[in-house]
Amino acid sequence: MSIMKSLLQQKETVVEGWLTYYVSVDDPYVFTLKNDHRLMDETGFVLENLFIGMTEDLRQMNTFARELGKAQFITSLGISHILFHIRLLEEFLLDYASENNVEPTNFRELYLFSIKLHQVFSSFTQHLIEGYTFATEQMILKKENQVIKESTKLIWIAEKVFLLPLIGKITDERAKQITETALYEACEQPVNYLIIDLSGVQLEAPHIGEYIENFFSSLKLVGVTPIITGMQPQMAKVMVQANLTEQGIKTYPTLRQATKVLMKEKEARNARK
Repeated sequence: MSIMKSLLQQKETVVEGWLTYYVSVDDPYVFTLKNDHRLMDETGFVLENLFIGMTEDLRQMNTFARELGKAQFITSLGISHILFHIRLLEEFLLDYASENNVEPTNFRELYLFSIKLHQVFSSFTQHLIEGYTFATEQMILKKENQVIKESTKLIWIAEKVFLLPLIGKITDERAKQITETALYEACEQPVNYLIIDLSGVQLEAPHIGEYIENFFSSLKLVGVTPIITGMQPQMAKVMVQANLTEQGIKTYPTLRQATKVLMKEKEARNARK
């Protein structure tokens, strides 16, 4: 009988032995599990999928590991404890197999089993970390998008004149988020002129010209005239490459100059009435 088949037949005994061993480990994580069934349930799920990975379908086991990694992200215990758990479990299974399933003439089978066990555990750990990393990146992206959304607010300057100050690095993702949020804000406010100040911008978006062109076209469709201030040489190059200068977009070196011009135009219009 192979070591793996023996372990499968003794799965309940293996889990009980593991629990007895694990609660003897001096680790704060253990104390949080002693009075409930999380450790037993977690071990049962992990062992079941590890055995699947060793005997049937490695892909199914890896899928389980990724989902477990994602789930660990949303718990207060975090990934470090489950990795600690997995490392100890691998050591325990190898010791258990050595003590209970190997005769003096069967050390070669133990050697092959130990190699297979390590390979499977390594794959399990890799996909566990991948799942955790993916969940972490998604959460960070969600928070970044929320920050962008909250920071993309139109500032009232004068009657029907609003300011959109852009600061920091503009990546493709942020450019998309900014244009969507700002356009929504422009539609919700009584805006005739939107001054977009670029003096604090660092461009990192390869397709920024496309976003700007679509943004300006959308603003014009809803009756908003875009005005650019604080344009830097890098942005000027983007404007030329995207043929935005041919669309008659007004640009001014500073926000102050733009507001002065708009105020004079407003005074001139009032004088004609």
